[in-house]
Amino acid sequence: MFIDSLEKIPQISRAFSTTIFAVNPDIELNLAPQVSLSLNADSIDSQIDEVRELLQLTRNKQTKELYLVIRHAELLSEKSSNVLLKTIEEPGEHIHILLLTKKPFQLLPTIRSRAMLFYLKITVSLVSPPDVPPEILDYAKKLLVADKDQLVHLAEELVKRKSKKSDPDSDNDKAFILKVVETTIELAYKSFYKTNNQLFLKKVTGLDLAYQNISKNGNKKLQLLANLI
Repeated sequence: MFIDSLEKIPQISRAFSTTIFAVNPDIELNLAPQVSLSLNADSIDSQIDEVRELLQLTRNKQTKELYLVIRHAELLSEKSSNVLLKTIEEPGEHIHILLLTKKPFQLLPTIRSRAMLFYLKITVSLVSPPDVPPEILDYAKKLLVADKDQLVHLAEELVKRKSKKSDPDSDNDKAFILKVVETTIELAYKSFYKTNNQLFLKKVTGLDLAYQNISKNGNKKLQLLANLI
């Protein structure tokens, strides 16, 4: 689903137990009382304790609304996600869990399937290209519109391509392919905003699955073909 303004987040949050908002994770939210947990890549080892501590609040009986906010939710480890999974379906009366992230497709599918997902439609983003190297953007454009035959050749080309040491965002070939898929997802959403063509959203679903499976060391070519054809 899509929202046009950040001002709608409080109203939407009150309507659901758990929501995922594809927005800047550091935005200020007009929610009170609010308990916020901001994740970072340097605290992966300790985050499960932080998540458990946050979820302890769901055990208290609430008579008024309470908002638990997890920022940069894409950094949730698998263990932390599984701990969260036990709570997000029924956090308790008057308790609302919000996950803020720019990369909702990096959340576990089990998390996303149990929450309402909302994307912020930002007009300015429609006219600005993704901030990636030209080679990645070129591959992403091709991947977005590739038909079955083109996809086979493109997948082979991507798998054979080795990342260049000069690429600041690519440490290896897998990282390069993931960046291409991530950029294609961004292009798909921009295309949907412009055209309202639901086919672009369906494309996101396949790209999303491909990203998840490649991240788990799945066969890169097979995942691209299986999820996009």
